[in-house]
Amino acid sequence: MKTINHLRRYPMQNLLVSLLFSLFSIQSFANKMLPSAIWGFGLVVSNQPHEKDSKPHTENGVTVSVEVSNITQTRGSLRIGIFREGNPFTGPKAKPDFFKVVPITAATAQQVIVSLPAGRYVIAVYHDLNDNDKLDKNIVGYPKEPFGFSKNFRPILSAPSFEDCAIEIKENSPQNRQKIKLID
Repeated sequence: MKTINHLRRYPMQNLLVSLLFSLFSIQSFANKMLPSAIWGFGLVVSNQPHEKDSKPHTENGVTVSVEVSNITQTRGSLRIGIFREGNPFTGPKAKPDFFKVVPITAATAQQVIVSLPAGRYVIAVYHDLNDNDKLDKNIVGYPKEPFGFSKNFRPILSAPSFEDCAIEIKENSPQNRQKIKLID
């Protein structure tokens, strides 16, 4: 009975305690759930691919068309990283097997053609608005610059897995035409 009377007598204090509890609960949730998102969005932060030649293969390659849409700014560059199966595409050690940088001069969809050996890949793209060669993130690690993945995968609270975004590149495959709408 004492607790109920206490709650009735000090409603403002109880409201403040509730708000503080909620804030700490959110902070705790962010600390537990968002580190994977923080590291996960370390996409294509380096232009240093695993291979010395960063250009996609042209010999015996499969032509892949990547159309990137929802480009709303006319500055910066699109940074496109292509990751083979087995190569981590998220996290601090992510380095693309192939990459391409496309300067943005108009706020329209950009079409990029690459030639790749047959296999499973993930395509990760971001619009580097300030051309600082890295994906800028906010205080909790979520990207401040537009980004997207193959299969148009939209992450919710953590970085995607390879399987979430994997595409099979082979002759005459519909997955050889990828449309990626940037998330901003």
